[in-house]
Amino acid sequence: MHLTLPRQAILQAVQRCQSIVEKRHTVPILSNILMDASDNHLRITATDLEVGIRTSTQASVQEQGAVTVSARKFFEILKELSDEVDVDLQLEAGFMQLKSGRSKFRLATLPADDFPEIKEEEDANLVSIDGGDLAKMITSTSFAMSHDETRKYLTGTLFELDDTGHIRLVATDGHRMAMCEALLQKTSKCQSIVPRKAVMEIRRLAEESQGKIELYIGERQVRVVAGPHFLSSKLIDARFPSYEDVIPRDNPEAAVVDRAEFDQVLRRSMIVANEFTHDVRLQFKASELVITTHNTEQEEAEESIGIDYSGPEIAIGFNGRYLRDVLGVINGEAVRVELKDNLSPVLLLEEGNDASRYVVMPMRI
Repeated sequence: MHLTLPRQAILQAVQRCQSIVEKRHTVPILSNILMDASDNHLRITATDLEVGIRTSTQASVQEQGAVTVSARKFFEILKELSDEVDVDLQLEAGFMQLKSGRSKFRLATLPADDFPEIKEEEDANLVSIDGGDLAKMITSTSFAMSHDETRKYLTGTLFELDDTGHIRLVATDGHRMAMCEALLQKTSKCQSIVPRKAVMEIRRLAEESQGKIELYIGERQVRVVAGPHFLSSKLIDARFPSYEDVIPRDNPEAAVVDRAEFDQVLRRSMIVANEFTHDVRLQFKASELVITTHNTEQEEAEESIGIDYSGPEIAIGFNGRYLRDVLGVINGEAVRVELKDNLSPVLLLEEGNDASRYVVMPMRI
């Protein structure tokens, strides 16, 4: 194995793999990346046995070959090299010889044959979607994923295809739920729970892609092809809660609030909110929303803003962080709050756009 390529090209390829590689793993080779040089391309692969990623970049290959090398050490070295000098890589006597200008390194390797193969599930449902659109959908929902490992099925995001051509992403932690959908093409119905780590990697690939990407959703695996990048992940083998039952259908009252002003008031008020529960009290009155907070030290905050509301007076408590998470991903100038009473969940939407829906459970305060 012997090849030469620009430092920036290989640095970007190796950097793409860093979040996949396990830093301390009981299987040593999983701390390595697989480097396969052939056909004037260098292909770099990383996996933790759950999520795998492969990327490629052009290179001048003098001798074909494959080997694995420490992902962390290789990346740290590349970061410190000059961008003006190409990187020369050569496998000699079981060591990776790296040269760049006057710099020379010798790194230990492990055999490429011992590196786990990333298998691809057949008969997966293929969806072609704009990378920017998918990245926005993930951003709009991923904050609601749970961190509670005892309920594994809530620690990922539901990717759902229906027979009307919609793709739908849903995440919930039991206290709030986020759903975003888009109309694409006619597809077969399927549901898959994608783990958190894979969800965030898919978002990164989608953000960096130019134009369409290919999304394959199967029974046991999700795959993404975005230009020279390929990602594969196992799915969470569980049943996702019936999210449609959670979305309020009969909230008769609705308030339209300026999103930025609402968020600013919440941010100020929460300075004196309980540092553990982050509870805030929202009092909806005719054309006015009063926001109050307090803590165990008897400190208080109160502020009101003008809103478009003509229903009965309703006072309802929430975890302020949950509200701010929703306001942080809504892009429009106004948010619509649909509510029923002080004990029922509320539905939040961007005014004039119901492609994304957010449900937040109230709390007693």
